[in-house]
Amino acid sequence: MTTTATAATGTYVIRQARHEEYDAVGRLTYQGFGHHLPGAHQPDEERLSLLLDAAARAREGVLLVAEDVETGRLVGTASLLPFGSPLSRQAEEGEVELRLLAVLPETRRTGLGRRLLNESARLAAARGAERVVLDTAVDNEASQRLYRRLGYVRRPDREKERPAPKVQLVVYTLDLLPAA
Repeated sequence: MTTTATAATGTYVIRQARHEEYDAVGRLTYQGFGHHLPGAHQPDEERLSLLLDAAARAREGVLLVAEDVETGRLVGTASLLPFGSPLSRQAEEGEVELRLLAVLPETRRTGLGRRLLNESARLAAARGAERVVLDTAVDNEASQRLYRRLGYVRRPDREKERPAPKVQLVVYTLDLLPAA
């Protein structure tokens, strides 16, 4: 499974991560959430482990990467996790959960997030899922706008209070058409 996409700043291939790339994907995920920037908030130990352990995400589901064709550099990632995975926190029966969608700050606004979301939905449908579910921070308006543009619907009925200092999450789902 490989898809190629061209953006104004280059050509990117979206594909499954290879075993030897898992450490790099973990670092990419950490950086994609901006934790490497000066003065950035650092995740707690549990979150840090999740961000860095790309191998676990690959074992549990599908680990996608966006690779810059010209440089070979990995610049984006997303994890697709089936219902029942210990890494899934929102998926219900018939759903695949999209977690840890991350694009390096310098490659944002190139369409990579949209391409990773679209490829995730395509793969989920091909695997027989009825919908994709994801969550994001309640104040992450940029991501929420993207999800809505792609047809995701907010599901307040599935949102749960989280104890401080954890960030409150909003939940979105995308109904899928059966794969042709």
